[in-house]
Amino acid sequence: MNKKIQLTTVASLMLIIISLSSISAVLGQTFDETRANRITEISENAAEKVGDLIDLVFSNSTILEMIDAANLTDALDGNITLYNTGLENVTNANECLLIEDYDGAIANATEALSIFREVYRSIHLILYEAEVTVGQYIDADELEEAIDRSIARVDELKELISEDAPIYDNLIEAEQLLLQAKAELLSDNITDAKADLRAANVLISEVCQYLKEAAQELNPSRIRDYCEDALQYRERFRERFGQAESEGFDVNGFLQGLGYQNEDDFMARFEEMIENAQQTDDINNALGNLQEIGNTIRGMDSTLTHEMGQFRAMHGQGGSGQMQGSNDNGQYGGTQAGNGGSGQMGSGGGH
Repeated sequence: MNKKIQLTTVASLMLIIISLSSISAVLGQTFDETRANRITEISENAAEKVGDLIDLVFSNSTILEMIDAANLTDALDGNITLYNTGLENVTNANECLLIEDYDGAIANATEALSIFREVYRSIHLILYEAEVTVGQYIDADELEEAIDRSIARVDELKELISEDAPIYDNLIEAEQLLLQAKAELLSDNITDAKADLRAANVLISEVCQYLKEAAQELNPSRIRDYCEDALQYRERFRERFGQAESEGFDVNGFLQGLGYQNEDDFMARFEEMIENAQQTDDINNALGNLQEIGNTIRGMDSTLTHEMGQFRAMHGQGGSGQMQGSNDNGQYGGTQAGNGGSGQMGSGGGH
């Protein structure tokens, strides 16, 4: 490793030691109120210091690429989540001060400092292992790029999470903060833009953690169950196509309008999706494949029902021919997180 990185790490450790010395001095004071106020103030300063380090990292695409290349992105995200926990402790400390609960304030502020110290050390270790040297300043253009990357990340996460999931609110709030940060940049308000970007990234990290926990439930056995459900829907489509043809409906013409050559082509491509989901070892690919299966089922069911309804109305027939097994809100495949991570396929899945 180069000497500049080593010196940066040594300097970081010195800051930690200095902070610890300050804590010891505060805890030795006589009056509880003075001690509580002072240690809370120190925890707020530590939060700002660590937050600035986080801003430096997330505002530079090269640094993020180097961290990703070193397979340390998950470790970085975990530290952002931990940082958010420290911020909650600082908030709790200030609330304790308001009600003169000085013991509670000291306990929360001390816990926050412990967290910030760990995050500060861990992030510098991540940078060290990724062979990154962090500069001292954030360029406005780099900050804008960081905001844009976070906005893109929010858009990607929206595709994976159901709007009904409570964690979805994190994405809405993060998006608002990021748009606000862009507006602040236009006014050269770098400080507030940094703060809003930081808050948004904390929310995004919580969503990523939520997805990781949901993905843990998506084991090979469950994927196999989901795919078996999908095969059942394939047969239901075959039955519906047969019923439609018996009524005089042009099934192949309908499918060609959706980009398929004929019924056999649709069935072959649908079965290929299922096979891809069964064969992949990568959890992200599995989620994407299951999402594609769910979208196909939902889209085909809805479109065919609509077209058959119009056809029957024109020919004086009743009944909608709605496929059995779709749930009330039209969700299939369960690949969007927020449904308990169950991946239930329609009302007939039950896995």
